[in-house]
Amino acid sequence: MTMGRSRTYYQYLLSYVALMLTAVIALVAFSQAFFIVQLRENLMDAHRSRLRQTVQQLDSELQQIYTIDYQISSVNENFLSYYLSEPSPMRDLRIVNEFKNLLAPSTFISEMALVEQNDDYVYTSKAVYAKRLFFDSIFSFDEWADPISDLSAFSGRIVRPAERVNGSQRYITFINLPSVFSRLQQAVQLYFVEEGRFLALLSPEDAPTQQGAIFDAQGNLLVSTLPLTAPVFEDWFRYDGVNYLVLSEQSTVMDWTYTFLLPEREYLAPIRRAQIVLIVFLLFVLGLGSLLIHYAMQANYKPIQALTQALGVAPLGDELESLRDAVNALTQRSGEQPVQPTSIPDRQAVKDSLLFLLLKGKFTSFEDFNSEARALGMTFDKPWYQVLMLRYFGKDEEVPRAALTSALEATLGSGYVYHFRELFEPSMIVCLVGMEEGASEDLAVRCQRLLTVCAQEHNVSFTIGMSECYQDIRQMTAACFEATQAVREYFIQGRHQLIAYRDLRRTLDSQANPLSELRDLSGQTPQQQMQTVRRFMDALIEQKVPSLMAKSYCNFAVQMLLSAAATPVSLDDLFTISYLRTADDYLAFMLHMLRPEPELPAPAADAHQPAVELLERIYTYMAENYDDCNFSIQEAANKLELSSSYLSQYFKQQTGETLTSYIASLRIRKACSLLETTTMPLQMVSESVGYYNQNSFIRRFKQITGVTPGEYRKIHQ
Repeated sequence: MTMGRSRTYYQYLLSYVALMLTAVIALVAFSQAFFIVQLRENLMDAHRSRLRQTVQQLDSELQQIYTIDYQISSVNENFLSYYLSEPSPMRDLRIVNEFKNLLAPSTFISEMALVEQNDDYVYTSKAVYAKRLFFDSIFSFDEWADPISDLSAFSGRIVRPAERVNGSQRYITFINLPSVFSRLQQAVQLYFVEEGRFLALLSPEDAPTQQGAIFDAQGNLLVSTLPLTAPVFEDWFRYDGVNYLVLSEQSTVMDWTYTFLLPEREYLAPIRRAQIVLIVFLLFVLGLGSLLIHYAMQANYKPIQALTQALGVAPLGDELESLRDAVNALTQRSGEQPVQPTSIPDRQAVKDSLLFLLLKGKFTSFEDFNSEARALGMTFDKPWYQVLMLRYFGKDEEVPRAALTSALEATLGSGYVYHFRELFEPSMIVCLVGMEEGASEDLAVRCQRLLTVCAQEHNVSFTIGMSECYQDIRQMTAACFEATQAVREYFIQGRHQLIAYRDLRRTLDSQANPLSELRDLSGQTPQQQMQTVRRFMDALIEQKVPSLMAKSYCNFAVQMLLSAAATPVSLDDLFTISYLRTADDYLAFMLHMLRPEPELPAPAADAHQPAVELLERIYTYMAENYDDCNFSIQEAANKLELSSSYLSQYFKQQTGETLTSYIASLRIRKACSLLETTTMPLQMVSESVGYYNQNSFIRRFKQITGVTPGEYRKIHQ
C-alpha cells in the first residue's frame, strides 16, 4: 500500500529529528564539558607525574653535593687528619685521593675543589693547584672581578656559572661556604657540574621537543634550553612560532624553580584525536538515526492512516485531526457508560485507600461510600458495624494477606460484609465488619473460630481486638480506637486471644489518687477540662507513680476525654496514642484534643463581605478535605457551587497563592507533624495527608522541604 505524506507525518518526523539533534548536541556539550576536560586533566597529570620524576632525579643529584660537603666538613676523619697534618707532597696526594673517592659514586659532579682562605693552594680531585693558577688558567668566573677576594665576601651557599679556560664547556658551580657546625671554618668548597647534564634532564632523548629552564629564588636564569631571560608565569608560552604548555615545579633541595615547556601541538595531540573520533561517531549516529526515524515513522504511521481511511475522513489529509474527531464522537456515545472495575489500575490499593478514608471520617454516610466503592465491588450495606483490629505475630513483617483472606471467607460466611487493610503498624490489620442487628455475639464466636483456623490451617497467629457495635459511619473512628486499645491488651492476656473492648476496665476508682482528679471531667467545659488534665498530670508526677501504672492512668484519662469530647477525634490523633512515650507527651496530646480548631487565614481587610464569606467557605472546605486522596479542584468547585476555573482564579486573586500549592503546603505540614511525633509507616503518612501514591508524596515532600520524608524523620526524631 502506498502511503501518502501528510502534514502531520512531516511534523512528527521533524519533531523526532529535532529530539535526536537535541540529544546529539547534549552529547557534544557533555563531551566537551566533561570528557574532553577530563582527558586533558589526565594528560596533564601524566605529564606532571613524568616531570616530577625528572625533578626528583635532579634533586637527588643535587643532594649528593650536600652529602659530600657534609662528609668533608663534619664526618670524614681521614680527610680531617690529612688536612691538619704538616704540608707535604704525601699530604696533598692523600687529600686528592680522598676527594677522588668521594666523587667516585657520582656521575653528576664533574669536579670539586677546596679553597682555604689562609692557604695558597686549591685542592681538587685531580691535582693541587696554586690559587691564582686555578682561577686564571683552569676555571674562569665571568661574574667575578677577582674570584679569590670575592669568595671571602660571600656567606651561605651560592651558585655561579663558570667555564673551563681554553675550552667551550660551561659549568654550574655550587659554592658552599662553611657553616657554623663545620670543622673547616676557613675552607670554601666548590662543586662543578657540567651544564649539559642539566640540559639532558630538562630535554631528555625520549622527549627531544621538551624544553626547560632553571631559575633561582631571585628569578635569575641558571640553565635553559631556550634563550629565556625571565621566569614564565603564564600557563602557556609562545616562542619561535610554537605554543608551549608551561609546567613549574619547586626543588626540595635548592630554592630553585624548574620550568618545563611542552609543545602544545604534540602533547595535546590525543585530545585532538579524541575529538575527531567523537565527531565521526556523532555523524554516523546522526545519519543512522535519521534513517531509523524515517522507516519507523513509515511503519508506525500506516495503522493511523488506515484507520482514518476506514473512517472515511481525510484519507490523505491531516490524520490526527480526523482521529480527534472520531474519538470525540465515540466519547460522546459512550460517555454515559459507567467505568468498569477492570479499568481501574491497582484495585487493591484503591480499595485500601477508600477504607482508610472511611475510617478517617471522610464519608457522611455508607451510601456516599458505596457510591464510590461500588465500581470496585466493595460495598457496606448492613445496618450495624464493628471494627476488628488484628495483631499479627510472625517472623516476617509482611502480613500473610492471602491466608487471612481465606480464613475470613471460611469463618464469617455470607451473612457478613467485611474489608480489611494494614493500619498503624506493619503488623496491624484493621477489618471493618458489617452485620445484621443482634449479630455481635455471633461475630465474637466466629472470631474465635477465625483464630483457630489461622493457627491450624495457615500456621498464622493473631490477637484480635473487637470494638463496640455502631450504626453511624461517623463512629467508625471511635470504633477503630476501641479495637486498637483492646488488641494492645495482648501484653496481659497473651497471644491468640479475642479481646473485646467492652470487657476492658474503663471505669475510674474515684477514691484513688491521682485518678480522683478526673471524676468530674465529663461535666466540664473544654477550658475546665484543660485545667483538670493539668492537675491530674501534676499529681501523677508529684506522687512518682511507677511508669507502667502511670501509662495506664494516662490511657484512662484519654478514654474519659474521648467519651466526653464535644467534637470527634481524628484517626490520625488516635494513631498518635500508640507512640506517646512520656507524661509530657500524654499531656500535650490531651490538650491538643481539647484545643479548639485553628482559625482560618483572615481575608483581606478591604474585601467585600460576599468575597470574605466565599473565601472562608473555601478555607473551611480545604481544611476538612485536603487529606482526601481523591481530592480534586473540580470536586471542590462542585461542592462550593463554582466552576473550577473561577475557583482557581478567585483563590489566586485573593491570596496570591494557587490552590494546588496551598493544598500541598497543608499536606506537607501535616506530614511533618506525623513524621516528628510518630513512627507511622511512610505509606500510612502518605495516605493520612492525602497522597494515594507514596512516590508522589516523597517527590512533593522533597520539593517543598528540601529533604525526603525519611531524612526529615531522622533529623527531627
